[in-house]
Amino acid sequence: MKNKKLLYTSVAFLLFLTLKQSAKAQTGVYVPELAIFDKAMTNLLTKYKVKGAQLALTYHGRLVYNRGFGYANTSTSTLVQPDHRFRVASVSKPITSIAVMHLIERGKLHLSDTIFGAKGILNDVKYQKAIDSRIYHITLRNLLEHTGGWDRFISGDPFFPAYAASIIGVYDMAIAMGVAPPGTAQSTIQYMLNNFMLDNAPGTVSAYSNLGYSIIGQVIEKVTGLGYEKYVRDTILIPIGITDIQAGATLLSNQLPKEVNYYNNWNTKNVSIYDGITMTDYPYGVYNMESMNGCGSWVASAKDLCKLLVAVDAFPSKPDILSPSTIKTMTTGSKVYPSYSLGWALNTTDKNWIHTGLLPGACLTEIVRRGDEINGALLVNTDANISGLANEIDNILYLYPPLVVNWPNHDIFNSIAEPERELLISFYPNPTQNQINITAPSQLIGSNYTVYNYIGKSVIDGKINSENTTIELSKLSAGIYIFSVGDNLKQTFKVIKE
Repeated sequence: MKNKKLLYTSVAFLLFLTLKQSAKAQTGVYVPELAIFDKAMTNLLTKYKVKGAQLALTYHGRLVYNRGFGYANTSTSTLVQPDHRFRVASVSKPITSIAVMHLIERGKLHLSDTIFGAKGILNDVKYQKAIDSRIYHITLRNLLEHTGGWDRFISGDPFFPAYAASIIGVYDMAIAMGVAPPGTAQSTIQYMLNNFMLDNAPGTVSAYSNLGYSIIGQVIEKVTGLGYEKYVRDTILIPIGITDIQAGATLLSNQLPKEVNYYNNWNTKNVSIYDGITMTDYPYGVYNMESMNGCGSWVASAKDLCKLLVAVDAFPSKPDILSPSTIKTMTTGSKVYPSYSLGWALNTTDKNWIHTGLLPGACLTEIVRRGDEINGALLVNTDANISGLANEIDNILYLYPPLVVNWPNHDIFNSIAEPERELLISFYPNPTQNQINITAPSQLIGSNYTVYNYIGKSVIDGKINSENTTIELSKLSAGIYIFSVGDNLKQTFKVIKE
């Protein structure tokens, strides 16, 4: 294995020597010691025709690198900023796992808990008509380890029907369950229980399952009495200073503030989940983001993902939100497949914990907690039609960190301000009690603004009528809000209402 590491380092060094800087724009704090990552990222965008990307890295608990590359929106030439948000796909699974482990620490769940049946957590009547009695033996551990018994390459993936021809489409599934298309997580789970036998006995075979993690999302809702998103945000994310990780939406019209657009270089279409007929762009209507709580719904920045990694990485540099024993349990490989634990893929040689994500026609993502106390998150908003992008992403996070000679001492989490956006806008006072004053450049006069609450719902709309505009907030409850200002050159800001 030592020789393997030397080979990887040699290959990475040769790649470094041959990289060519492209014209892709970069945003965020320039860090001379980490310029190797600037070159690697710009090369990635050029080689795979990726529209936009983000990379963040921590070293010993400090955020030392946080940059955007390319475009969040090509039609408006909006650059990816360090605080833009991306769909993270299956990187949602470690977030779900962290929430489950937190509930286990509080005594609300146990890994041995059965999920279905009269004595199961989800003992609702709607889940009591499973055609395979083995379903009633599935445990929480099975779901977290992907050993629940489903194999999407045999019986299909109800969230992405293209995985197998034996499953009907999202629209038809909703119609079969008597609910309005595109259905819900609950109707999808119920359909699979009622119509499909397990492909394997629970606990015997490891097979990646979005369905299993969707079920975990329902488990979290049942034991907490709260929505999945609300529980995770209120209990896990916000207490550690993460306010901008939210559940995403399917349609472009429901895009979250500061969320990038998504691009399918394959230019393929599929039937709409809303009517089962209309041929639709993959990112915006071929799969249902709203039903993927637990398995693939989150939208986040690379910086916030790194902040979460630092809070569970078992290193002493920053306090963890889980106990050492809980983290060890969460990251111990299963007996069936030692390279996957409870929500994390494992490289046991280097003590790395990893998870990747893919939403067809939309995005690729990867996070890594490295054994050398380096964490990273890399997000792209393009499903490239050139093979090798996933490997390239993995290489940047795996091969390049050992090449850094001197890691910087700064911490962007705390001390280094991110650069101003394309247009200078001032909000004051912030925090505020009753109103906020906006000072805007002349280019934005006549532009619209929208105020969103923490779940992305619009609560105030208006227009910038002069260089100084006052917005009344007295009717809003205390909390964190996002102001989105402008049309073609949209700016977003976080404001706290006391």
